[in-house]
Amino acid sequence: MRFRDLLHVSLGNILRTRGRALLTTLGIVIGIASVILMVAIGEAAEKYLLSQVASFGPDVLFVANGSGADEQRGPPNLLQKQSLTERDYRELHRKPWVRHANATVILSDIVTYESETLFGQIYGSTPDEIAIFPSGVLHGRFLLEEDIDAESRVVVLGLEVARRLFGDPDEAVGKLIKIKRQNYRVVGVMQKAGTRFFTKLDDVLYVPFTTAMRQYNRNRLNFISVLPEGISPARAKEEIRLVLRDTHRLDNPTGDLAKDDFQVNSQEDAARNANTIGQILQILLGSVAAISLVVGGIGIMNIMYVTVTERTSEIGLRKSIGARQRDVLGQFLAEAVVLTVVGGILGILFGVACSALAIQIISRFQDGWSFVMPWNGMMVAFGVSAAIGIVFGFFPARKAARLNPIEALRYE
Repeated sequence: MRFRDLLHVSLGNILRTRGRALLTTLGIVIGIASVILMVAIGEAAEKYLLSQVASFGPDVLFVANGSGADEQRGPPNLLQKQSLTERDYRELHRKPWVRHANATVILSDIVTYESETLFGQIYGSTPDEIAIFPSGVLHGRFLLEEDIDAESRVVVLGLEVARRLFGDPDEAVGKLIKIKRQNYRVVGVMQKAGTRFFTKLDDVLYVPFTTAMRQYNRNRLNFISVLPEGISPARAKEEIRLVLRDTHRLDNPTGDLAKDDFQVNSQEDAARNANTIGQILQILLGSVAAISLVVGGIGIMNIMYVTVTERTSEIGLRKSIGARQRDVLGQFLAEAVVLTVVGGILGILFGVACSALAIQIISRFQDGWSFVMPWNGMMVAFGVSAAIGIVFGFFPARKAARLNPIEALRYE
């Protein structure tokens, strides 16, 4: 039988049972759409991770808590046992090869202004915050060295915090707000800043880190960010390790990172880790979604077995007038492939639409997400759908081809 005739007969049989064909392809449509959706979300997540890493610049180094053996893990892990102190920051800040150094303490607490109340994220910081991570002040000023030394109760508000507390950010500077029942004078409001380290900076309140440490009885920093000058980031990492081994009184003459109680990470380290995480996420999500494709394939196989049973007499008639086994095999196999290919095309269209919608929804809750056309996922999903048609359609087709024509004609 010629391919054109084979295709014509297969399409005719499928169109005669439209309802069954629709239900059969539905499993493939959902399976392929799931794969594309998961791959698209994985690629968007990887892109988002890399954008967050890139936001702190190629030369910025992070000194984080935790064992040095765990370096190259990207941004600081706030769950690590904390070992960094104010002395560490001040020793680094005064080094000639350090252009800027910033100490950070991260806290959360209730913030109030008159009848307005919110739960805010508080960054104990220094004036070098906006030098290392370029951002602008919309109204007023940022923190000053005098604020750090005097442990002043002053605060700079993220734009969204200012809007929620005062309505109009123009009216915030000079007002008094309460953080943990203590009065803080608002000295500045930041411009719209987006996200960094997966934190929405417009929701952050900046206070002198010394003030935060005293008020909350903290004696450890969450991390220190350093922008070196005159030396390479790799050399700066080694210099930072020497300084902190001295301030922490670590006996580590061989430079064994496992003996350090701190980490020094660069953007390159974080980007490599983010890329690995993104790839693992894509594989994980794609593998989970692929289960739907297998379920869809099993559904096609079951439907084709039913079809073979219902059309036993037809098969017997075709074989009795000269149809060969390969003709019958090709007919039923072609029907299965057509169903899966059509399902694959519909699944790709549906999956891309769902992916774009899902990314739009995610971006409403987390800035920085953008839709990435999942070309790899589309090609793999379509190829897999065609393979499913061949694999899961083969066994019912082989059963039909092997039917004895006399017994098939007698079947009712």
